[in-house]
Amino acid sequence: MEIKLAGEKLLLSEDKIIYWSKWQTVFIADLHLGKTTHFRKAGIAVPTAIIKAEIDRIENIILKFRPKRIFFLGDLFHSDLNHEWDIFNDFLDQHPTVEFILIKGNHDILNDKIYNLSQLKIKKEPFQLYPFILTHHPLRKVKVNDNELNLCGHIHPGISIKGKGRSYLSLPCFYMDENIMILPAFGRFTGLAKIKPKKDSSTFIVLNDSVKKIG
Repeated sequence: MEIKLAGEKLLLSEDKIIYWSKWQTVFIADLHLGKTTHFRKAGIAVPTAIIKAEIDRIENIILKFRPKRIFFLGDLFHSDLNHEWDIFNDFLDQHPTVEFILIKGNHDILNDKIYNLSQLKIKKEPFQLYPFILTHHPLRKVKVNDNELNLCGHIHPGISIKGKGRSYLSLPCFYMDENIMILPAFGRFTGLAKIKPKKDSSTFIVLNDSVKKIG
């Protein structure tokens, strides 16, 4: 679904990313790579194939959109260093023509030396990419100018859609409140935080093959 925000055309994709075609730039939030290994160490059985499936999804986005840049809006890697970082780092090495930039989130706790050995470029929030302000956490306490838009993650927004009878379907969504656009969590092993849309907000649900505005 293509929309115009802050004077720019953006594609809200069913891949749970935003694509800015003008500058061939992809925005992704909340992958939480490394989380499966984190849980296995705690004795919780989680399939090891999850990490490969998540990397394959990023690979498909690169094939689909051919971006020059990918911004990870925080919580790229969920935990301390483990073998999933090596898998991800190998993936980065396979795409030397793509610039990968991480806006650090609260779960991005790896030592700076680890990041420096990878292709990732590290930026602290807020990072200005006019007319966008890139962060992990929504800028609730910071004034965003009327001609700017804060792109962020952290919340893992989702919404319940009422079906027949008493049935409900929970879906990830893009959620825009004033000058803040919160992206859905890209990682499928993250869960959803149910939101209650405000009167003047906009909610865009993510379906299997499309994005639809509701409300």
